[in-house]
Formats: sequence, structure tokens, C-alpha cells
Amino acid sequence: MKIIFLDIDGVLNDAPTILEKENDLPAKNHLECLKQIVDATGAQIVLSSTWRLFPQSRNDVKNALRNVGLEFVDRTKELHDRDKEIREWLSRHPEVESYVILDDENEFSNELAKHQVLTTFYEGLLPKHVPLAIDILNNSREKSAKLGAEAQKDE
Repeated sequence: MKIIFLDIDGVLNDAPTILEKENDLPAKNHLECLKQIVDATGAQIVLSSTWRLFPQSRNDVKNALRNVGLEFVDRTKELHDRDKEIREWLSRHPEVESYVILDDENEFSNELAKHQVLTTFYEGLLPKHVPLAIDILNNSREKSAKLGAEAQKDE
């Protein structure tokens, strides 16, 4: 099983959308990038965002994902530390063969950081992030490291 740990703010929405449109709902362009990753890998989505903690926010994410033919299958527990939350979820799911963390916060231990595609709050998930996420999920470590370095240079 392949898993995408999904943050929302700074991944599926971005600062211009929130500030200019006063809307923090996931944006279509970012959702399309996520769909490309899922379609290419067959990965399942687990919410790791703080949006998972609030019923209305979860419902908003559920509806936004549904609009592009996606769904989330689970959410991480609240342990007040995203690194610990993801580790805890993984410990309960030994069947996971690969995972990627889509997040705009660089707050992960070295072990988890190798699986992160770092977005920015200002831009969110972009087409340039898609190949890296796919490679991480397909366990192409060397290629992922190279693509990650290139993507970071572009930011």
C-alpha cells in the first residue's frame, strides 16, 4: 500500500487564494496535481492536516477531493506533533510499502524528511512537485533526491 500524508494549508490551498478570495478551501489547480500523483501511483490519502480535527473542515476536504474523484481513507491521531502523528499511524499500518508527506512545514525528523515533498504556503502543490512525489511513492530514492534538489533550487 502507498500512502500520501496530506496537509491542506500550503498544499491544497495557498496564500493568494486565502488572502485575495478570502477562501481557504482547496483550489482546483492543487487538487489536479494531487490527482496526478494518485493516478500515477494508486496511493491512498491520509489526512495529516489540522483540518482533520474539525468535522466541518474534514467535510470540506472530503467534498473537494470528491470533486476530482479522490477520497481520504483515514486521518492521523492528534498527538500535537506531526512527526509523531505520522510515525504512530505508520506503526499501526505495517502493510505500507511507501509513503510521501505533502506539507509546507519543514518539521520532520531525518527519517520522515526523506519522504517529504516540501511545498510553500504561498504557492501550494505545483506541477513541479508531482514527479518528486511519484518517485518517492515508487521508491526511486536516487532520482527523488536529485529531483528534490532541483525543485528546491526553483523555489
